[in-house]
Amino acid sequence: MTPTMELVKATERPLHGGVVYFDVLAWFHKFLNPKNYLEIGTRTGDSLRSVTCPSIAIDPAFQISEDIIGRKSILHIFQKTSDDFFRDHDPAILFGAPVDLAFLDGLHWYEFLLRDFINIEKSCRKNSVVVLHDCIPTNLYYARRLLEDLSGLSSQMPNPNWWAGDVWKTVAILKKARPDLRIHAFDAPPTGLVCITNLNPGSTVLEEDYYDLVQELMDTSQDADNFVSYCNSLTVRPTGDLATADRMARFFWL
Repeated sequence: MTPTMELVKATERPLHGGVVYFDVLAWFHKFLNPKNYLEIGTRTGDSLRSVTCPSIAIDPAFQISEDIIGRKSILHIFQKTSDDFFRDHDPAILFGAPVDLAFLDGLHWYEFLLRDFINIEKSCRKNSVVVLHDCIPTNLYYARRLLEDLSGLSSQMPNPNWWAGDVWKTVAILKKARPDLRIHAFDAPPTGLVCITNLNPGSTVLEEDYYDLVQELMDTSQDADNFVSYCNSLTVRPTGDLATADRMARFFWL
C-alpha cells in the first residue's frame, strides 16, 4: 500500500525544531572526543569534513568534490555497499581498537539499517555511541519506502523532496527486541537523530531473529498504524540537551 494523502495527514506531526543534524554530529565529536569514527552513507563528505580523528567512510557511490582528509591521521575510504564492507573488513581491526562513534545513514530501507546496526555493534564497546539518521520522520510521506512514490504528496506539503525511507522500523525493532539498549531520540532537522548506547557486542539476538523481525513489519498496509504507534513510543528530546559537554554527559560517555 502506498501512503495516500489522507493517511499522510493522519500521521502528520510538527516539523523538528532543533539544531540540524550536522551540527549535532559535530557536538558528539567536540564533547566526546572519540578516538575513531565510522560512517555509512558519506556521499559528498559533508558529515566527515570537520572530523579530525581516524575515520572510516563507506559509500557505494561517493560524490566528493572537496577535501575530506583535513587533519585526520588516517582515513579509510571504501566505495562499496555496507554489506560488502562488513563481509570483507572488521573496523575494530582497521582501527586497532573498538569503534567509539558511528553514524549510519546508508540506504533508506529498514532491513539494511538493521544489518548495519548488527554489524557495527560487533565492533563497538558497551559505551560506544551509534547514531541513526532519518528515523524520526514527521509524516508517512517522508517515511514512504520508495523515493519515487508520490501518492501521498499534496500541494500543501512542506519540503516535498524529503525522503527518510522506512528506516524508522529499525528503531521499532530495536525497542522491541533489544530492551537492553539505551535509545535516545532528538529533534534534529530534517528527520531526527536516534542515538544508541549501552551496546552489547556479544549479543546475537538480532542476527538470530533477523528474518522474523523483518517479516513482522513487511506488510506495508499496516504502516500507518505502526508508524503512529512508533512515534507515540518515542520521547523526542530537544537537541539543546546535547549542546554542552555537561548536558551530553548525562546521556553518553567514552
